[in-house]
Amino acid sequence: MHLNTVDPPDGGWGWFCVLGGFIINMLTFGQLKCYGLLLVELVEEYDTSAALIEWVNGVAYFLTFGLSPITSIFVRKYGHRRVVIVGGAISGIGMSLSYFSTNVAMLFITYGIIFGTGGGLASIPGFSITTVYFKNHISLASGCVICGAGVGALVFPYLMQYLLDEYTTSVTFLITGGITFNIIVAGALMRPLTPQVKRNPAPTQCNDDALSERTKLNSSSNSQPKYDAIAVRSSESPQTERVSTKKQHEYVSDKNCDVESTTDEKERLCENSITRNQSKYFYLRDPVYILYVLAVMFFAFSYITVFLMLPAKVLEDNESGEAVMVSLTSLVEICCRIAWAAVWDCRFFCRQDVRQTAMFISFVGTGVLMSLSVLVHTYTILLVWSLLMGSLMGVLWSLVVPVLVDIVGAAAMGDAFAFVMLGEAVIFLVGPLITGSLLDYSGTVAASFLFTGGCLFAAAIVTAAMKYKTILLPTRDIG
Repeated sequence: MHLNTVDPPDGGWGWFCVLGGFIINMLTFGQLKCYGLLLVELVEEYDTSAALIEWVNGVAYFLTFGLSPITSIFVRKYGHRRVVIVGGAISGIGMSLSYFSTNVAMLFITYGIIFGTGGGLASIPGFSITTVYFKNHISLASGCVICGAGVGALVFPYLMQYLLDEYTTSVTFLITGGITFNIIVAGALMRPLTPQVKRNPAPTQCNDDALSERTKLNSSSNSQPKYDAIAVRSSESPQTERVSTKKQHEYVSDKNCDVESTTDEKERLCENSITRNQSKYFYLRDPVYILYVLAVMFFAFSYITVFLMLPAKVLEDNESGEAVMVSLTSLVEICCRIAWAAVWDCRFFCRQDVRQTAMFISFVGTGVLMSLSVLVHTYTILLVWSLLMGSLMGVLWSLVVPVLVDIVGAAAMGDAFAFVMLGEAVIFLVGPLITGSLLDYSGTVAASFLFTGGCLFAAAIVTAAMKYKTILLPTRDIG
């Protein structure tokens, strides 16, 4: 009797797990994005500088993304459900304790550290659960999870503003803290898949010791063990996929696979053998993965700049309605994330070269649009600009997970995405300081937008290099 490897069911209870991931992103990142509404109130209440108040949110952002490698270790050891529930409890406690904050130092502890730590524990399982339940529809599932952050950015600003108008900042923290505890409910939805138990009269032995013993038995009966080459699916092992870019499957011969096993058993056993021979973090030595992380970091910088500087751009042009513009930008981003996530699951668009090419084109288009912002000075044109920007950002976010899966494979996506989030954490920590310094130095948001446009062009160049490396190094051994 042995446990079979569980194949992703591509649906079923997995959609409830997607709902859980959606809720986690909505409650965590939605509140982080609308923190700016508290800025003026907290500066007056604590009688401190705006820089310190903004830094509290920077610390929370940094921990939410920066703890992702540690969180991935906890997920492997304790499972998605337990880690999310603990993270939700910590987040709710941190936000609720902010009710008692009387100075910025206490807010650093309650909101920045405690709430940020809980967000870091809950966010990674919310993403990686999609690889457990989905394979063919992983783009759509991950897109739905990620768009939770967009929905939070659309809903929470209005909720936060209502609470501030009706109550004090302390009561606002207490009420939002109670809402944050719903992350625990989202974690309860993440039911683990149970491996199926199968009885075999003669289970296949795939380790070296068992193979040696079996070889002796075969020798005593004057028979020689035979080995066969089996097809290994490229989607399960991306490094074997690059052995030949012209073939859909690659035949890998493995000495641990016995010819007497069935084809399905041999495929599973040989995949396990290949996995054992790989380094646990093989992708850290993969130049394609490193280039991918750099491209996402450049994009993260541009993403946070848009939402930070767009209201300032509206006010700079002596217009009003910045909240409506930010909300509409978030709404368009959400719709494009979902729509394009479904597109990347289609037969033609699920190819790695197509996805990387689409990412390159989107980076170039977003960079051009960002640079053209300096020519926009009316509210109507700026609204059109922001809607186009939201649509392009939605396309790029919908590509983040599928391109990563193409590079490292579904099995390693959780850990690999943790390092991506670590890179984003650094950007979210220093990005506002860079754009804020440019704003202070130049006195206009044009400098920040132009600098951000340069970052997007740099992301396009990195993506082109990533695509070139994928083609140039098809036979390298990872691990």
